[in-house]
Amino acid sequence: MTATLPDNRRLGTIFNNDINNIILGMGTTGTVDTYRQALDAILAAQPGVFAQNVGLPEALLYPTDVDNMFDKHLVEVAKQAWPGRKQAVANAESQAAFLRQVRAAGTDLLTVTVEACRQRSVPVVAGYRMNAEDWYGHTYRLSDFGRTHPEWRIPLDPESRPSSADAPPERWAGCLDPAIPAVFAHRLAIFTEVADRYDIDGIEFDFRRWCRMISSPRRNYAILTRLVAVTRAMLDETARRKGRARLLLGVRVGAALKTPPSAAAFPGIGSLQSNPSCQDLGLDVRTWIELGLVDYVCPTLFWPRWPGLPHTGEFAALAQDKDVGIYPTLFPLPAWLGEAGPFQGPINPTDEPELQRYKRELCELALRLYADGADGVSTFNWYFHLYLAQVPRQWQTYYGYGAGGARLQQHVLSLLRDPAAIRDYLDSPALWPTEAS
Repeated sequence: MTATLPDNRRLGTIFNNDINNIILGMGTTGTVDTYRQALDAILAAQPGVFAQNVGLPEALLYPTDVDNMFDKHLVEVAKQAWPGRKQAVANAESQAAFLRQVRAAGTDLLTVTVEACRQRSVPVVAGYRMNAEDWYGHTYRLSDFGRTHPEWRIPLDPESRPSSADAPPERWAGCLDPAIPAVFAHRLAIFTEVADRYDIDGIEFDFRRWCRMISSPRRNYAILTRLVAVTRAMLDETARRKGRARLLLGVRVGAALKTPPSAAAFPGIGSLQSNPSCQDLGLDVRTWIELGLVDYVCPTLFWPRWPGLPHTGEFAALAQDKDVGIYPTLFPLPAWLGEAGPFQGPINPTDEPELQRYKRELCELALRLYADGADGVSTFNWYFHLYLAQVPRQWQTYYGYGAGGARLQQHVLSLLRDPAAIRDYLDSPALWPTEAS
């Protein structure tokens, strides 16, 4: 049964789930049912939209006639990206083995995800990391298309594209350049295929997980606008053909329109080089909102710790009187917790002082986003489901929030759509409802 889509400004929460955090949690013993349990731990909190990352944008989580699946070159590329790191290669091997197991079971993870979302009546969109470089300079090699055309990568010197793909690696980024017409066309084919084949409620473009979206972004920004526009038209046509009222197009974008966030004003944001403005990423968000090309916008920092937050008010002002929702991203990690902070964790369910602090700061930051004009809240790298589903491999433990923090995250997610509910919870001494204790 297809989910009913609320108004764009009433989506509530948007949960962005990256391509492989649950897969990595499967270890060597996880099954398709174990994967479903992790999904259900998220969906039980009823996010407004579940955005499952399914591509980088090449190398896909589902069978495809346009590109290839994520696991095809995963082990080889892991060896190139992290030479000598046995655990990184073992992680790749276990992920590839799990995806082979899923195929042997006669399904794929996007199908499993759509089924789980339909059971919970949660809208689901297929998310793509636009120009991911998670495997650094080798990421393009996850895709046959990228391996065939290494000369179509983004040159690191915007004024000097190397004449040969054999130029030194330091001359190239690890991702392809949509300013190349063939790359543009290939990506549009990927997006068209997923909208045609799967019962999804739309697509999300994650222009923010990495930092190089196109060559010469201040000159080539119109190309990314054209990609957004033609995808919008494709989704509208697909919705008409499928008898749907509409399909969503969401975007995750930089934390500020023109001026990158200041470390002094926003401590906890990480490297300033990782947080260029939308302008410096080539993202003409103003035009996308003005023309109604997108349904929702998620301004976000690259990888902040509290109290780093995006400049929500700038985006809210653009969307005033427009049918576009603004859902800034709230990360789950305070500066005082985990490897980067004085308290290493984990926070256990009995650690009352740390849990109260975690609860208070998480709620206060969510309320600040609403005060700045947000229509709702998006999330990124919230991994509570791995604890709650008791997946075989708890790889995320170094974040420090532990089982107690994970339990608290799930409860806060269930409240994030409603500022009044967040405020009531903040004012209450309870950490979670009695029935969940």
